[in-house]
Amino acid sequence: MSGISRRSAISGGVSGLLLLAAGCAPRSDIDAVTAALQTAVEGTPAYVKGKVFFQDGFSPGTFMGGTLIVDAADRQQAADVLTTILEAVIRTYLDQPNVRNASVDIGVRTQIDDQIYVRAHEVIPPADRATVDTDDLIAHFGLG
Repeated sequence: MSGISRRSAISGGVSGLLLLAAGCAPRSDIDAVTAALQTAVEGTPAYVKGKVFFQDGFSPGTFMGGTLIVDAADRQQAADVLTTILEAVIRTYLDQPNVRNASVDIGVRTQIDDQIYVRAHEVIPPADRATVDTDDLIAHFGLG
């Protein structure tokens, strides 16, 4: 091989195969995961309304989010409700096939005061990024 060593050619070929294999890994069923997460959220005691969404894509990444309305009297109670919701979400998420680490940006507003808004990173600090991810939830709730 002129200009390219055998070692470089083999290394490049292996790298290409690894990239191809990563791109062909099974993806989660977005609709099924979204439905399961919504059911989990709706099953929490203080949930009033709102939708959770989930995306699993190459370019935008894997993400779950949403704004939910909850029955809470103040910010602390809203934070407690959100913690309960996040636990239900991660337990449900882990039961889904082919899911990957995902960013989590779920927030709650109270039914009586929509100025009270609490987001996931306010109740569960992210370990190594600006946003909470599923690994943070797993660690926080001792599921790992």
